[in-house]
Amino acid sequence: MAERYLIAIATYFRPTGLQRMLDSLEAVVSSASVDILVVDNDAKGSARSVAVNHPLDLVYVVEPEPGVAAARNRALDHFSDRYRALIFVDDDEWVSPSWLTILTTFAAETEADVVVGPVISVFLEPEPRWVQRGGFYMRRFPKNGAHLPTAPAGNTLLLRDMWVRAGFPRFDSAFSASGGEDDDFFRGVRKAGATILFCAEALVYEGVPKERVSLHWVRRRAINNGRADTRVRLKHGDSLSISLAKGIRSAVYGIVFLAVGLATGRGLQARPYFTLFFAYGKFAGLLSYWIERYSRIIHADNTH
Repeated sequence: MAERYLIAIATYFRPTGLQRMLDSLEAVVSSASVDILVVDNDAKGSARSVAVNHPLDLVYVVEPEPGVAAARNRALDHFSDRYRALIFVDDDEWVSPSWLTILTTFAAETEADVVVGPVISVFLEPEPRWVQRGGFYMRRFPKNGAHLPTAPAGNTLLLRDMWVRAGFPRFDSAFSASGGEDDDFFRGVRKAGATILFCAEALVYEGVPKERVSLHWVRRRAINNGRADTRVRLKHGDSLSISLAKGIRSAVYGIVFLAVGLATGRGLQARPYFTLFFAYGKFAGLLSYWIERYSRIIHADNTH
């Protein structure tokens, strides 16, 4: 098996973030068998100057089809048998000095097909008090070595052998606008027999810009995630009743623990707040599904 790795970065109008990611990779890959691919999802190639002028010896390509699914699929186009694995990172992230060694060693020692590392939020400006008090933007991570049902594409290693066994799957462009394309992709890979493990020490950091530090942004993100989660689960065979039950459970948890936080003077707490609006998004996704399915039934009836 090849021992070379391909690191793929999808980027779209984030020159500062891309520069920071490439700078962090420079020391990491100096003594490793690694190729770096930058996929610019801007048809005009706005990331070209940052990519081609960087000291790293990288490959820069433009993917004119809009949407993150198209950008990630362009990376898969380069995932040849030269590589043992493809590693996805994002253009608003940067890696820790030992990240690559830890990630690849963990994959080799555990024989996992997919390895996911944590992405830790870092505020680019001092965070407001409500953020600190409520624990917003602080992600909860599984234990090291935990088995996962799916994976994101922001700090994730995918073995080529598994991708081949899964039938060379692609990211579904139907999720480009809504998000969830990575959840959909890796659920499919897992259904094909992949073992997905969490590596707690393969640290990557994500900047939280000022424009994201608001309850409006948190609420919108939660709703969008809920909608995407419903669409992905229904695509992969979850029943409507199970999806509805999960939505109700999330809504009850959110309402109860939001009330507890407010009643005890702790204020808004991140987890119940996000969970409540995630549930709202799940219900919105279910409603859209029911409407679409009903429309298809009516359309089919009218063809007779």
